Amino acid sequence: MFRSKMLILLLILCFSDALFTDVGLHLSFIEELNPFIRSLYEWHVIAYYAVKLIFPVTLMILYPYIHQKMWVHPALTLTVIVYAGVNAYHCVWLTYGLTYLAGHV
Repeated sequence: MFRSKMLILLLILCFSDALFTDVGLHLSFIEELNPFIRSLYEWHVIAYYAVKLIFPVTLMILYPYIHQKMWVHPALTLTVIVYAGVNAYHCVWLTYGLTYLAGHV
């Protein structure tokens, strides 16, 4: 399951995306625009994290069976790049939001 460093990185990025979003929602810095994820988050935060992490965990389970396919590595690389960008975006608004709060205390 942990044979690919790229999969571990994807899992970390997915978790940090979920965590940054959770913090942003909790501090009212952002709003969740996805209606399914928003309702899930409002229902139970553990369900929210479970859904956010189910796809990378499932991919980790399936990876030994599909890693030979030609499309898997490029698709995994692209996904990691996209999630890295999303996390960078989260860092920007989180930094801005915390700086704004610190200036207005």
